[in-house]
Amino acid sequence: MYYTEPKITVLSRPQFTEPAGLPVNWIGDSTDGERLAEFAGRLCYMSQRNPASRSTREYLENIKKQGHGSVLEHANYSLLVEGVSRSLTHELVRHRAGMAYCLAGDTLIYSEHMDRGHRSGPTKRSIKSIYEMTLTPHGRSRLKLLRLRCLDETTQTFTTGKIAAVVASGIKPAFRVTLADGKSITCTKEHRFLTPTGWQSLEDIVGKITISAGGMAVVGKLGESICVNGTPAYKDAGWLRGRYHDDHLEQREIAEIAGVSPHTIRAWIRKHKLQKAAGAWSVGRAPRNKGTRYTAGWHHSDVTRADLAAAKRGERNHNWRGGITRRAVALRKQAHILRPAVLERDDYRCRMCGRQSNQLTLHHVLPIWARPDLVADLGNLVSVCRPCHLSLNGKELEYVEHFGRSLEEVALNATVPRARPRTLTPHTTTIASVVYAGEVETYDIEMAGSHHNFVANGFVTHNSQLSQRYVDESEANFVVPPAIIGDASLRDAWQTQIDGAQSAYIALVEQLMERYSWVPDRVHRRKMAREAARGVLPNSTETKIVVSGNARAWRTLLELRSSEGAELEIRRWAVMVIRVMQNEAPGFFSDFDIYQADDRREAARVIYHKV
Repeated sequence: MYYTEPKITVLSRPQFTEPAGLPVNWIGDSTDGERLAEFAGRLCYMSQRNPASRSTREYLENIKKQGHGSVLEHANYSLLVEGVSRSLTHELVRHRAGMAYCLAGDTLIYSEHMDRGHRSGPTKRSIKSIYEMTLTPHGRSRLKLLRLRCLDETTQTFTTGKIAAVVASGIKPAFRVTLADGKSITCTKEHRFLTPTGWQSLEDIVGKITISAGGMAVVGKLGESICVNGTPAYKDAGWLRGRYHDDHLEQREIAEIAGVSPHTIRAWIRKHKLQKAAGAWSVGRAPRNKGTRYTAGWHHSDVTRADLAAAKRGERNHNWRGGITRRAVALRKQAHILRPAVLERDDYRCRMCGRQSNQLTLHHVLPIWARPDLVADLGNLVSVCRPCHLSLNGKELEYVEHFGRSLEEVALNATVPRARPRTLTPHTTTIASVVYAGEVETYDIEMAGSHHNFVANGFVTHNSQLSQRYVDESEANFVVPPAIIGDASLRDAWQTQIDGAQSAYIALVEQLMERYSWVPDRVHRRKMAREAARGVLPNSTETKIVVSGNARAWRTLLELRSSEGAELEIRRWAVMVIRVMQNEAPGFFSDFDIYQADDRREAARVIYHKV
């Protein structure tokens, strides 16, 4: 099927209930969204009685004229857009500041700080605090240094990405999603998450979400799978099989990618039963010592022996266990002797959270690598519980002063140990419950680069756009570019190329099914084949997207995308949206004027800019 124009459906609109005790003198016809904006504006000045005797739409006209557009942020609208190309949706996703707000302010976002090429470990910040960084020059400079954890869908491993923008909207209905492993997140029903079958909105994952008269969330189904934060890649049988069997990498190469030792890779290959047949590893390879002749006995000079010994020290040694050396064990034994005295001094309470327990562990305030001479110093040891101890690992210096010591005590020649970052892959767990959380302030993050997702509260989250990753495109629809509509010869040439691309996709899926014949689950095998074959599909492939935003954000987007300088397809879409929104809420969009541009295509202009 070939689309020549998009289809737009209004999915949700504001619902306003006039609060008791704060009556408004409404004049004239208006929608709930328009009344909500007027009520919010009048509440600022306690002028609910409307002394000016103006209708709601006259009031909003004055708001637009004065440029006081903040009251428009309370009215949110969600549209379902169908029959558009992926080129158009990429433009929407890339330039959607103020659109698709999804997450509650207390949602924790995972970021990783890079120091000289090394990751210092994930830090969790609330999305509200990240938004507040955009409000000051100092905060904006810090924001540029943040690297949010995100998923590279090509390699199915986690990486990091930069922030392009952080946006905040008004209050929206939100739902608290709790998983079987205890993770939870509060978001709108339009927010999208990664599932084994691709990106889906919360509402699509659980069926339909409605709110009962008693304020309860009613969902179609629970127990659906959703992807969450990473598992070490070497523990993922699918990832390990792909690197070892499909890519034919050596175990040491896989270890380098995974951030572990070759011995760890060898052990997990054996655990996953992925060993190759005897001799298979050598097929097509020449032994590195082929043709070399050896003589008995050793004839290394003292210098050579010293060089060989240096080459085997530390992590270069095949018996390396991540720094757990005999010396490290001996040092910790000294501290263990002091354990009863430290626990008694601290009254068997964690010095971080205050929890009382007899299962506490010891923590060196000034870490051993910084002050090995204080390893058995009673004043350098504190009692902490296991969860707090895990949170301190890698961040010891940040808490030195919390325990009453000084950073000036760190040895000047101390070297910070740096562990290799481990490669992570996503894993799935099931949804246990969905609860209505009321109306909350929501935020969203726009990512720069090609990875339009980030990890929030452990969930892999994305924007509300249809994914082609697992979708069967053997009968895909396509969008005819506006520039060739009406020209039969151009249309025929374009359609010939489209048909060829779709045929190539179908053939490639079948070939990949044969390559992945080792995958026992046929459904999963076909998903893997579709994922790889989608690369031959053109940008004209039809897709669908849910776009949410407040009235102010919609105005900004439509002003930019309906102008004569906008690309033809997105301009046509923006003009259609303007007509829909003028019918939906004329008080917000009445000053948009649709006209015939010099290129004989419709465009729009607005009277009140940057409201």
